[in-house]
Amino acid sequence: MRALAELQNDVLEWRASETPGGFDLTAGGEVFATLAWSDAETLATVETAEGHWTLKRVGNFAQHITLREEGSHTDLAEFKPHAFGRGRLTFKDGAEFRWTHLPHEQGTAFIDASDRTVVQLQTLPELVVHTPPAGLVLGRMILRGTPGARNRCSILAVLGWTLHLLSLHDAHLEEEVLLGAGLP
Repeated sequence: MRALAELQNDVLEWRASETPGGFDLTAGGEVFATLAWSDAETLATVETAEGHWTLKRVGNFAQHITLREEGSHTDLAEFKPHAFGRGRLTFKDGAEFRWTHLPHEQGTAFIDASDRTVVQLQTLPELVVHTPPAGLVLGRMILRGTPGARNRCSILAVLGWTLHLLSLHDAHLEEEVLLGAGLP
């Protein structure tokens, strides 16, 4: 697996993985990150060239997502969602990134404290498939800035994809509840 700092291109693709429930962040046929769900959309494992991580959605009413090194009990960062699919990611060293929707159907992005887009996610809504076949392109991740400044891009890219998947999962559950209640 290669590090994003080695990537010369700024556009990567999220593809369905060979692993059921898994996803690969790829460019030029090479994998730069993987994401695999461990259980029912609450715990995901992440692998990048920089390390192995877990993302865990916790809480019932005040949900948030924690980032930890795999096997650790210490949070490295926490994502707190806000209204309308937005939120804030705060690392323990104080670095913060806003997750927000971009204007004119450009997707969603993590924005740094200087109001610069760091990573941008463009999903392919026409390809929303419950169990996509391996290799199917499901979205694009666009990296901003220079390759040397990409020290957190892999984590931001994976968390952005995770947030997209969780929003699809939650919308599906909401639809099932409404249908079960006999509501249109």
